[in-house]
This record gives sequence, structure tokens and C-alpha cells, in this order.
Amino acid sequence: MFDLNNYKGYINHLIIDLHAHPQLKPLNSGDSERDAKGIWEKFDETPFCGQLNSPIRKALQRIEKKSQANFDQALEGNVRGVFLAMGPVERNFFKPKIRNLLLRLFLKEKHFRNLAACITGFDMEKVDKIFRRIENRQGIDYFNEELQPEYDFLKSEADKSKDRQKKMVIAGDFKEFSRHIEEKDTVTTVLTVEGAHSLGNYAEDADFGLVISKADEDDLYDRLFPHFKKNINVLKKWENGRHCPFFITFCHHFSNLLAGHAKSFSPGKNFFNPGMDVLLDQRPGKNEGFSRLGRDVVEGLLSRENGRRVLIDVKHMSVKTRIEFYEILEEQYWSKGEELPVICSHAAMSGYKTLKESDARDTYRLWNSHYLSRQSINLSDEEAGIIAASNGLVGIVLHGARLPGGLAKMQMKNARNRDHLRDLSVKLIMSQFFQFVRAVGDKKAWNMLCLGSDMDGVIESLDIYPNYRLTGDLAVHCFQFFTRPLDLLEIGLNKMKVRELMYGYDPQELTEKLMSKNILDFMEKYFQDSYLKKNEIRPV
Repeated sequence: MFDLNNYKGYINHLIIDLHAHPQLKPLNSGDSERDAKGIWEKFDETPFCGQLNSPIRKALQRIEKKSQANFDQALEGNVRGVFLAMGPVERNFFKPKIRNLLLRLFLKEKHFRNLAACITGFDMEKVDKIFRRIENRQGIDYFNEELQPEYDFLKSEADKSKDRQKKMVIAGDFKEFSRHIEEKDTVTTVLTVEGAHSLGNYAEDADFGLVISKADEDDLYDRLFPHFKKNINVLKKWENGRHCPFFITFCHHFSNLLAGHAKSFSPGKNFFNPGMDVLLDQRPGKNEGFSRLGRDVVEGLLSRENGRRVLIDVKHMSVKTRIEFYEILEEQYWSKGEELPVICSHAAMSGYKTLKESDARDTYRLWNSHYLSRQSINLSDEEAGIIAASNGLVGIVLHGARLPGGLAKMQMKNARNRDHLRDLSVKLIMSQFFQFVRAVGDKKAWNMLCLGSDMDGVIESLDIYPNYRLTGDLAVHCFQFFTRPLDLLEIGLNKMKVRELMYGYDPQELTEKLMSKNILDFMEKYFQDSYLKKNEIRPV
């Protein structure tokens, strides 16, 4: 059904991506020739994956290792706006704790560097540097040693592009973004941060294995909080405040001593089919709530007394942390009439009705026994309503391990051919959109959805949309679906109900909303000093 030929000339929507990491591989490449390619050129799979044993390669086989979001591909796919997810890869990625006897037999300590290089795509020079610190039991100042250089790298990439036909722009507000997004050979970007660990100085090696509650101890709080406070203030002054990140994904894969994270690595099917979760240990901090340290960091980010407000992205938060965060917003902001939107930048819907239901143990059976993946990291219907009530924004991720449950995976595995696989992939993505809209139960739900691909973020790509060049086809596929809706029986919707949930929007309107308009409308409201700064007067 979803054929490009009849629509390619008619549908050419520009695409804005709420969450991607195109800078991750070039930034962390130590070889000067590759480093010179920068953010525009394509990186191939690192050779270090091939040096791992077969069982290890099998556990990692679905992780996308080639660059997905370099900017040449972005322009080919008409992805002209990218929210850059900055942030250092966490130390625990480089400290494997293998909890599977089979993998222990094949993966020895001498292979750990190859494993880390394969997962992250980093050059071995960078990997060696990190491992030397680990071996010497050194901590790390994430902000000054990692995040600040990443920001400097992005500024240098923007400066380089001024000398070439194609260019990258870092926009400081909605007005600047909207001016450049119309330029044909330009990728216009907005800075964001993934992981509030990026703002910290974890000086002790032991900090990386602590549970969240430890951060409430006075000595640890007194050691860590001054760094967070200082670094937040520095962050808010980048480029005189204009490059202050628009939002921050507060949690990531491992404990940051601020708030509990959700499980994000796939559990294995059985002993002989292990998942990523037996290679990398997420247990410290998993499924906990906020620490006192974390609450004070949230307050510093949301404050408009020390510069621009940095909005909070709830992706990767544990269910407990998300519940506590919504309570903080209600008590300190919403109940006082202050508008503060909730963002979930690279999300998927779980099919759970309530937050309480979704606080279930993350097992292979739950992740794989439904059409939508019942992962606690994914959004429940109740959360869709909370985000909608806040006038927030949800970017649907293009992640083959996050969107589908086992039933969807089985459908795609048994696809008759590539055309059939494409149709199944479109239905899966549409099921995400319609699950959100049905959960909200109001036409306004269509104003809050967009794409948050997570390209180049160590993900399992969808075979039909593995990179930005092919993501450009998604606009056409969305338009076709809205023109001739199909049954989405896997989530309980027939064609008639699907049309009803379109709430009278025509296919062109809905496609434009999802590809770019909703993000632009959100930015017009919240990405300007009249909202971000306290002393500005908001226009009526």
C-alpha cells in the first residue's frame, strides 16, 4: 500500500527531529582523518565489532553501528531541523559486569575495549583513555571534561559550515530557528542535553555504583551539589544565554545519584539468547525516585532567576521518578497557574492504562507478549493525559527495541518481502500515534506529537527507516495512511475508529503536524525569552 511513486512529488514536508546524536561518532573519533569529516560525513561500522566472538556479536547484532544522522543524509531526507542531544556516554558503558556464564566463557577482560568500541562507535584512542581512568580508579568531571568540549565541537562545526555551500546553524530562539529552517541547504539545530550526569563532577570511582538514596547523605550532597549548581549557571550563560540548552533528559541508562532510571537494555530470552542487560549493569539506581540532590538540581534547571529555564524531559526516568516529578510540577507550578510543559523526547507508548500498572518488573515476557512493548520506560495512557494537560510534546522514537512488543516483532520477522515489512512498520508507528490520541481523548492530542528518532543514539534501528536519508520517506507513508486508513486491530481500532480519531483533520494537516508543525508551534510558545526568562513580559 505505502508506495512512494504516487506521492513523492506532492508530499515533501520538511522534517524536524526532537532527539538525535549526529555529533556522537565524529566527536569521539580520535583519528585525525576521520575527525576532519565532522558532523556531515558518514561513519562506517567500527572494525572492533568483528574482533568479538560470535555470541557477543549476536547479543549486539541489532544495535545500529553505522552513522544514521550525519547531516549530508539529513538533507537528503529533508530532515532540516535537529535537536542535538548532547551528553557524555556514561562511565558504566565501559565497566561490563557479565551475568551470564555463556558470555563469560567468550568475553574476557582483554576484549572489554573492543566491546565498548563496538557498542559506542568510539575510536579506540578515546576508549583507551576511558579505560585507563577506570583502571586507576579515577572519577570524572563530566561537565568540564566532556560536555563543555562537546559544545565547543558543535560551535566549531557551525563555524566551519560558513565556508561551504551547506551549513549548520545553532539556533538561540524560535525566531532564529524559523528563519533558517526554510533554507534549502541548511540543517538548523537546537541544543539539548541527555542525562543530568552531564552537569556533575563524580570525583570518586565509587560514585558510579551508588544507589540514589546515598545522595541524601550530607557528605555526599555537600561534595556534589556545589558542582551541579556552578555548572548549571555556566550552562545557562553559553553564548550569552542563547545557547542554553532548551531541555534536558534528566535520567539516562545508569545511576546519576539524582533520580532513578528505568530499565533500557533488553532482557534476554533465555540463557542461550542473552540480552544487553547481562553485559551492562543497570541495577544501581534503577526504579528508584528522586534524591534531595536531584530535587535541588531540578529546581536550579527550572529556575528563571539564574538565566533561561531549562525544561525537563521525562524519558529514561523510572516510573517512581516520573510520578514524583509530576507531583513536583503540580505542587510548585501548575497549582499556582504557571505553565510548564512536560517533554518526552524519544518516546513509545506501552499500552498500560495507568502509571501504577506500568510500574511492573521488566521481563522478557512483558516486553514481548504484546503488540506494543510493555516496558516501564514507555508511556502509559495516563501519562499521555498528563502530558497533554501540560501542553507538552512527545517525540515518537524510531527504535526497533522500544516500539514493538513481541507480537509486532514476530509480524516483521515473518514479513513476506520488503514491501510487506514497510507496511508493517508504518502500522506500528501509526499505532503509537493513535494510542496516544485515544488515551488523551481529545483533538488537541494531535498538537503534541512529533518524531524523536534517537538516531545515532546506540539504538536498534527500524529496517525501513535506518537513517535520515530513508526517514524522509516517512512523511509520504504517513500521508498515505491518513488518506486511506487501515485497521489497527492490534490496538483495538478498526478503520472507522481510526478515521474518528483523526478528528476531522485532513491527511495533509496531520502529516505536517507530525513532521514539523507541532515542534514549530511548541517552540514559538516556549523557545523564546518571553517564556524562558522571568523578567521578560510575555505577549498576550
